[in-house]
Amino acid sequence: MARTAGRYGLAYTTNHPDSAVRFDDLVSAYLGFGRDIGDQLKALLADDRDMPLAHVAKGYFFKLFGSAAMSERARKSLVEAERLFESADATDREHLHLEALRAWCADDLDRTTDTWEAILLDHPKDVFALRLAHFNHFYAGEARKMRDSVARVLPQWTDADPDIGYVHGMYGFALEESGDYARGERFGRMAVERNPKDAWSVHAVAHVMEMQGRHSEGIAWVNRHEADWSTTNNFRFHLYWHRALYHLERHEFEQVLSIYDDYVASDIASDMYLDVCNAASLLWRLEMYGVDVGDRWKGLAEVSMRHVDDRELIFVSLHYLIALLKSGETEAAARMAAQLEGYANSAVAQGRVSARVGVGTAAALAAFARGDAGTAVDALLPIRYDLYCMGGSHAQRDLFEEVLIAAAVKARPRIARRLLAERTALKPRSAWSWRNYAAALRADGAPEAALDAERQAETVLSAA
Repeated sequence: MARTAGRYGLAYTTNHPDSAVRFDDLVSAYLGFGRDIGDQLKALLADDRDMPLAHVAKGYFFKLFGSAAMSERARKSLVEAERLFESADATDREHLHLEALRAWCADDLDRTTDTWEAILLDHPKDVFALRLAHFNHFYAGEARKMRDSVARVLPQWTDADPDIGYVHGMYGFALEESGDYARGERFGRMAVERNPKDAWSVHAVAHVMEMQGRHSEGIAWVNRHEADWSTTNNFRFHLYWHRALYHLERHEFEQVLSIYDDYVASDIASDMYLDVCNAASLLWRLEMYGVDVGDRWKGLAEVSMRHVDDRELIFVSLHYLIALLKSGETEAAARMAAQLEGYANSAVAQGRVSARVGVGTAAALAAFARGDAGTAVDALLPIRYDLYCMGGSHAQRDLFEEVLIAAAVKARPRIARRLLAERTALKPRSAWSWRNYAAALRADGAPEAALDAERQAETVLSAA
C-alpha cells in the first residue's frame, strides 16, 4: 500500500491520495467538537475502506463515548484494524496508534497514554495523539502530566500551523488545572482570539474564572462567545453548565433552572455521558442550595439505567449513580455500587481508581441521599485528598467536596467548621460556603463568629 504525506508531513498508509487530507480534516473536526465527525469518518471509510489508521480512529471514537456498549464496538474496530495492518506496510507511527487502541480496549489506560506520548516524541505535530493523551491524562486526574504533555511539543509548533490554536487551548486548560491561572487564562484567550469557535479554549478561560470566583466576568465571557461555541456538538452544553455555575454562586436560581431546562438537559436522550455529568451535578448542587428541582431527576435516571454495568470511567459512573439515587432507583443504585466494589478488585487502571476513591465516594453519596449524613462524612473524609485520581476538573470534582461539607454541617459541625475555614480561604467569593460556615459555627457554639460569616455571605451576594 502506498504512503501519502498529510498535514505537518505526517505519513499515511493509503492508496487514495486525498485520504490524508480528509483524515487531517477529521482530526481538526475532533479538536473543534464538530457535529459532523461521525459523518466525516463514515465518508472516509466508504471511499477508502482499507486505510488502516481510519479504522484505528473509528475505534478511538467509540472509546471516547465512555460506555460498555461503545467499547464493544471499539473492539470490533480493533479486530478490523489488526487485519488491515497485517497486509499494509504501515508506518511506525501508525503501528503505535494501533498499539494504543489495543491497550485502550484492554482497559490498560496507562499503556494507552504512554503509547501516545511515545508517538509525540518523534512526531510532536501528531495532534490526534496529543489530544487523546490530553483526554486520558484528564480522566486520570494527572494535571501536571496533561500540562507537560503539551509543553514538550509546543516549541515545535508555529503560528503558521493551522491547529496551533487548539494546542494553545489545551495548554491553557492544563495550566489552569495545575493552578497556574494567569498563564492558563493567557493561553486560553490567545487560542480564542485565533479561533472563536474553539470551545475547549473558551472553556479553559471559563475554568479560570470559576476557580477565581469571577462569576460576573465568567457570565460575560461565556455569553460573549456563545454564537461561536454553540455551533459545536454536545460539548456546548458543558459551557452552558459553566454559565449555570456562575449564576448558582450568585444565588440566581431561576436563571440556573432555565439554563438547565433549555440547554444542559435538553439533549439527555442522546445518551452522552458528559451531558449526564453536567445535569446530575447541577441538580445535586441546586438541592444543596435548598432549591426544589421538581421531577427533573427522572430523565437522568432513564439514561443512567442503561449504564449500571459500565466501568469505563469511575468519575462518570458516580454521576450515573447520583441520578439513580436521587430518582429513587434504589435497586439499580445498589447494583451499581456493588459493580464498583467488585471492579475494585481488578488490577486495571479504573479498577484501582474504584478501590482508592470510587467505593468510598459511592458509599458517601448513597448515605447522604438517604439522610445519613454522618456515614457520608465518615466515608468521604478519609479519601478527600485522593479524589483527584478519578479525573474530571477541579470544578467538576468540587461537587464531592460540597457533599462532604453539607453532610458535615448536619452531622459533624466541628469537622464542618474546619473544612469551611479551608474553603472560605480558597473561595472567599462563595456565599454558599460562608452560609454553611455560619451554620457550622453556630452548631459548634461560636455564635459571634457565625454572625461574621453570615455578613460575609451577604457582602459577597451584594457585590455579585
